[in-house]
Amino acid sequence: MKKNRLQVGIDFSMKKADFCLLHPDGEPLERHRSFSNTVSGYSKARRFLLEAIQEHSYEGIDISGEATNYYWFPFFRMLAQDHELTDEILDIYLLNPRWVKWFKKSLPQDNKTDADDPYYIAERTRQKHPSYTWELQEEWMVLRFYTRLRFRLANLLGSEKNYFQTFLFLRSSAYKSSKCFSDVFGATSRQILTEKPVLEELDTLSTEDLTAHLHELSGHHLENPQNNAQKLKKALRESFPLGETLTPPVQRILDLTLENIQFIENQIAQVNELIEIEVRTHHPEVLALATIPGVGSVFSAGIAAEIGGLQRYFDPPKYDKKRNRYRSRNLRDVEDAVAKMAGLWWPRSSSGGFESEDRHMVKSSNHYLRYYLIQAANVMRRHIPEYSRYYARKYRESSKHKHKRALVLTTRKSVGLIVGLLHRNEAYRPKET
Repeated sequence: MKKNRLQVGIDFSMKKADFCLLHPDGEPLERHRSFSNTVSGYSKARRFLLEAIQEHSYEGIDISGEATNYYWFPFFRMLAQDHELTDEILDIYLLNPRWVKWFKKSLPQDNKTDADDPYYIAERTRQKHPSYTWELQEEWMVLRFYTRLRFRLANLLGSEKNYFQTFLFLRSSAYKSSKCFSDVFGATSRQILTEKPVLEELDTLSTEDLTAHLHELSGHHLENPQNNAQKLKKALRESFPLGETLTPPVQRILDLTLENIQFIENQIAQVNELIEIEVRTHHPEVLALATIPGVGSVFSAGIAAEIGGLQRYFDPPKYDKKRNRYRSRNLRDVEDAVAKMAGLWWPRSSSGGFESEDRHMVKSSNHYLRYYLIQAANVMRRHIPEYSRYYARKYRESSKHKHKRALVLTTRKSVGLIVGLLHRNEAYRPKET
């Protein structure tokens, strides 16, 4: 590795990009210089960097920035496409803000200002280079935009459904617990809760009339409408009365919230379609993951988009403690790297002669990747016998939080399969027994 490299730290915000330039030995060349986060600001910063390289005869330049929203992306995109800078052996590093925060805590306390932050960004990279340089992968960025939007919409949908059920308890406290329908948000249940006749009027109907009403309302899709009618009448009898004053506003809230839920569901359907089109058009390798039973193209796209190209995980050498030397990374190393990125690992905790038996899963991770991996593993355990058996065994072994523990361990197991399919770009094949 060449040592005579200029170290540049950039603290991005919506309006500006604050720079700090360090000599290879850590001495400041320019403690603070601010440029606007615009095209004209980039042009000035570019000239500033080229002049510094020429004046001090650096062999290369390391530019580091924090992943703060997407304020860094346009600037980094211009850097990656700047041929004059790339000719100067440019390496770009995108740092997790937590790395800089933890690094700063290891040093004497200092101010937290725009003028000081770039120094710690540059110094962190100077003292501990990240394993991977940042590369412009626009084809993956497109897919990542869509899958992250879907993640956001899924969270919004869950939040709205929880909000709906809070007011549903006020409206009819025994409705959900009585399990009138298999799904509170099923088509028939939605109509019962938001359309005329109101719940109180349904209670006046006989079981036979209510059965006929539900049968028609469901479009003849209920398997046992009489059973649904009996449960609904029981729920109406067992629910606390809300009164004439509070019933109308609570019902209106349910109506409006359900409209919002339907809107979000429609948006998720549109994003799913965009993801599938993007996968078919530009990412045939994702189709290999989609062949895993039950996983489908959406979850596969979410996983592949966050991982990106696998080659970057193979590139940096790994230090082998047993052989006391660096070696090339193998597929198992890549699997471990992806699992760590998703937070699916349990670091050791030992000091002196003490070795902790309890190993806690890390909390910091790429939560998008973790979400899609867990969602995929949850369907894999239902469709693949090998994963069903593994999940069941871990479920039995767990003393508490059985489902969560078993599912997370099943997810960690699935990472090997997913990385292998992406690496070989081949379809899933059931394990031979």
